[in-house]
Amino acid sequence: MKRIAYLTPLYFSDESVVGGGERYPLNLAVGVAESGEGFEVELVSYGPRAFRRELHPGVSLRVLPLAHPPRHPLDPVSWDLPDAVADADLVHVMQAFTRASEVAFVAAKVYGKPLCVTDLGGTSSTVGITTGALDLVDRVVCYSEFGAAMLRTSAPVVVIKGGVDARAFRPPERPPPRDRVLFVGRLLPHKGIDLLVRALPPELPLTVCGRPYNPRYLELLKELSAGKQVEFVTDATDTTLRGLYARSWATVLPSQYKDCYGQVYPAPELMGLTLLESMSCGTPVACSRVGAMPEFVRHGETGFVFDTPEDLTAQLRRLAGEPGLADRLGRAARQAVEEEYDLRACGVRLAAVYRELLTGRAAHGRAS
Repeated sequence: MKRIAYLTPLYFSDESVVGGGERYPLNLAVGVAESGEGFEVELVSYGPRAFRRELHPGVSLRVLPLAHPPRHPLDPVSWDLPDAVADADLVHVMQAFTRASEVAFVAAKVYGKPLCVTDLGGTSSTVGITTGALDLVDRVVCYSEFGAAMLRTSAPVVVIKGGVDARAFRPPERPPPRDRVLFVGRLLPHKGIDLLVRALPPELPLTVCGRPYNPRYLELLKELSAGKQVEFVTDATDTTLRGLYARSWATVLPSQYKDCYGQVYPAPELMGLTLLESMSCGTPVACSRVGAMPEFVRHGETGFVFDTPEDLTAQLRRLAGEPGLADRLGRAARQAVEEEYDLRACGVRLAAVYRELLTGRAAHGRAS
């Protein structure tokens, strides 16, 4: 068995962060472990105390003790990182432009490990950008064409779209009646939830589901929701999520390049994992024409892409008012996930990248 180390500054858990950027590495790890290519994956992250736990057959979590509390959540470092890198056959850094990734790049190069990196959209340091650190890696792995186009590097780039768990997120055997609009994601300004609340037709219920990482923004959303049918679910489990996806006309991801406070985000969505979760559950989606999201939504076939709040309002009314439309789009959405975006298909493609790098490194070693 070859060991792959996924170095991620945060991990998917209430004790760290619950978000798509943290679930994605876990999903990829499961896909690679199930690829049949002889890989096991260790997610390496950071916390106040060291521990290890098994997450899935062939997938484990190793939390390294912090050297000191980081000034930014994406900037943890640990003196135990060299040991974690030395134990691996290949290192895959999740988050490209952080203090944690900069240290990981150096450690991987010192130990001579094949090195991959994926940009998940978080940026806490520009040192890697200004110094061209991505030129040091063996492969840049992106999950959208939009994400790949954002990067400037001489390193080979491969795009592997998707990474949703279609086995965990699937349509129920007995679908409940659809009775609401749904948002799923972190409650942060760039997610554009305020736009969704404003565009929501007053006759339609909306469930906003996600962890409230910005108290000020949550209060704004509650103010905007006055007089409308909006409920907030801030502690959902995956079981809760599956139930919400199943009973929704559509899951809306209205992310924006500029939020309601004027903050600009060049890459607000490099994929949109909750869109794929919804599609996997047989529920269509509606997304803003922002970032990579339109790559994953076939307008009028698996969901809708909107340009204005008025477009979104009309789309939601149509989904709620046309019997069978959400079911028809949802079936096509589920099929797209099964064929293109399931983590097991992604895992096979990514395992082939790892095998190529490891085989090439071994051949180079024999030649020298």
